[in-house]
Amino acid sequence: MWNLIKIPVEPLVPETFAPFGHVIRTFEERQPDKVKGGYATNTYPVLAERGAEPKDGLGWYTANPNRVPLSEGLERAHFAFHTDAGQSFYPSLHSPSVFLVGTIQDDMQAEEMRAFYSKGDVGVCLHLGVWHTMPICVEGDDIYQTTRGDQDYHEHSLEIDFDMERGQSIAPDMVNFKEI
Repeated sequence: MWNLIKIPVEPLVPETFAPFGHVIRTFEERQPDKVKGGYATNTYPVLAERGAEPKDGLGWYTANPNRVPLSEGLERAHFAFHTDAGQSFYPSLHSPSVFLVGTIQDDMQAEEMRAFYSKGDVGVCLHLGVWHTMPICVEGDDIYQTTRGDQDYHEHSLEIDFDMERGQSIAPDMVNFKEI
């Protein structure tokens, strides 16, 4: 339904991920940088396959039942960055994951995204202002631990819904990824 944009996948290593943040080996290793308020910690279940019934809140699909899910499958369309703090994601069940991110800028094009693959042994701590979406669980399911700023999400985030606003969805190109 949406124009699918495939993003080349690269290994998640500190050197190539540095413009976007830090690679973390434990959830406790590092908290995101913040400029306002404190921290909020949460967990989010993510599934590699889309279920028969949507896992995301029904309100997400009210305006359009065919929206790209927030936390199921390999496609994503909702991206944001936060102005109060960065955000960290860590796969607590250690499932293979992809982190889709974009550089710090006011607007983002789908083709500008980068996709980083983790075998599930590491997570990420994103710099303030880095575009991101929910991690993609490549196999099975996982529960991602996350920390971000505790300020009001809508007041302190800039968002893009590529599906609703631009007719696009974004997925990592796992077919052409050569794992090291």
